[in-house]
Amino acid sequence: MTQLSVDKPLVSIVILTKNGGELFKKSIETIFSQEISYPFEVVVVDSSSTDGTLEFIKKYPIRLFEIKEEEFSFGTTRDYGFGKVQGKYVVTISQDVVPANDFWLEKLIRPLVEDMSDVVQGEVVVPADRNVFYWERKGLFYFTTEREEFSKRYSEIGLSCCNLAMKHEAWLNTGFGNAIMNEDKVIQKKLIEKGFRIIRATDAVAYHGHQYTLESLIKRCENEGLGWKCAGVSYEFSRMARDLVQKKWVYKLLILGLIKREIRTVAEALFLFIRPIYLYRGNQFNKAYKP
Repeated sequence: MTQLSVDKPLVSIVILTKNGGELFKKSIETIFSQEISYPFEVVVVDSSSTDGTLEFIKKYPIRLFEIKEEEFSFGTTRDYGFGKVQGKYVVTISQDVVPANDFWLEKLIRPLVEDMSDVVQGEVVVPADRNVFYWERKGLFYFTTEREEFSKRYSEIGLSCCNLAMKHEAWLNTGFGNAIMNEDKVIQKKLIEKGFRIIRATDAVAYHGHQYTLESLIKRCENEGLGWKCAGVSYEFSRMARDLVQKKWVYKLLILGLIKREIRTVAEALFLFIRPIYLYRGNQFNKAYKP
């Protein structure tokens, strides 16, 4: 049974929004249909939505906080949201992430409630009901090697704020900081350094997938490169060069995608080259997030 309590929630769900659109609406509808035995609240931090997101939010018992668009940064804004929660356990998902079922929240926070872990990374699955970027569907969007040393040092379980839960106490001891992007990797580093436990909950499933234009793909890769710099990772020219020379089976996927017309856009066709080049550019040269 859904348990809502603004006064004494055990769990707080934090969502950052800006023009969330239909996926955000679907996400909220699914969140408020969760079957969970613990009281929870939803906290939304919005940065200047203009598409009706704010009006939609007001239809639900959501605690809404608003900031100006120019004040937004992933690390500081997420910290702001976490600072407003009342729950002992905090969940954060992206505005375009939709829980896969009505038991997602219970499964995500159970390891925290039972003190099996301090941080829980939920499972993120590409949705089958809409058009998603070809390389995401193939599980190869993150084929580049910028995270190799980071993962060895700070856990093979890569944290993603798309579908993440942690004890509020763990956040109080770390925080996301002023990370422009990749704030989840920044806090992952701090959590491991401070000895907090991280596990993966493969049964806490949420749907997430993108489609990119050539312009939005380039921006995404540059911003990721900048985000990795915030996490202390340098993606150097030599690594970029190695990532551009892919194994034959990867290029076979490219050719097959073109032949079968599964690759429909210029962004999908050029992705294997775009990602390393612009990841490098963002990591080595960019200083500001590209909206």
